[in-house]
Amino acid sequence: MRLHRIWLPGAREGRTYSLDEDESHHLVTVMRRGEGDEVVVVAGEDRIYLGVIESVSEEGDTSLVKVTVGEDYSAPPPSVKPWLVAVSVVKERNLELAIRMLSETGLEGIIPLVSERGQVSLKAGSGKIDRWKRIVLESAKQCGRASLLDIRESISIEELLKKETGRDVWIAHPGGPEPSCSAFLGRDGLKPGLFLIGPEGGFSTAEIALCEENGARLIGFPMPVMRTPVAVMMIGALGALVEMTAARERADEDGVNSC
Repeated sequence: MRLHRIWLPGAREGRTYSLDEDESHHLVTVMRRGEGDEVVVVAGEDRIYLGVIESVSEEGDTSLVKVTVGEDYSAPPPSVKPWLVAVSVVKERNLELAIRMLSETGLEGIIPLVSERGQVSLKAGSGKIDRWKRIVLESAKQCGRASLLDIRESISIEELLKKETGRDVWIAHPGGPEPSCSAFLGRDGLKPGLFLIGPEGGFSTAEIALCEENGARLIGFPMPVMRTPVAVMMIGALGALVEMTAARERADEDGVNSC
């Protein structure tokens, strides 16, 4: 039976924790787990433990679960790629799917980008950020991440370029060149990167010029025009491809058969 993952930030070995109502309900009612069943406890900061359901109590229509944290869980979590994706704020459903794709393909974080042709404005108190965080948590448990996708504050392109000076910047653009894997690799693996994805109408000429003046490079994909979630998925797949190619080349250099 596959072990279910629960998220308990700051959890420590040997301690017992009470789960909240939502997590308890999901564990007992949806996943059909009960007392004595093992779970995987994700504590954040790349700490993962094996845990056991200590007790399940009923309060009215609500199940409340206590979990005791055990020893370190031996299965290593997937690595997080040091790539941020700045996505022009588009229709809600597309953006939520993009967030899930970013999380499940192992990228570092997402930045809602304010652009000239963006379709949606982020209003304070709208509840969008809270919903995105729930999506990030669900997807992290689904794919086995040991840390949550970082959701940054919305920002303009100009402010973003001033802030993220330590990263290679790439602009997803129809007709852009398809760079080689070596363009994304440094001495220690993937170089920190920032990828900009525009709205349905694309970035304006002025926005692209501003990015290029600040050292950004265009990047294209085999399909010249893609919806936001597909573009995000392509960037995640690109990161995985670059890592696999680099690992294969290292193995070949060491004389190890790699397939």
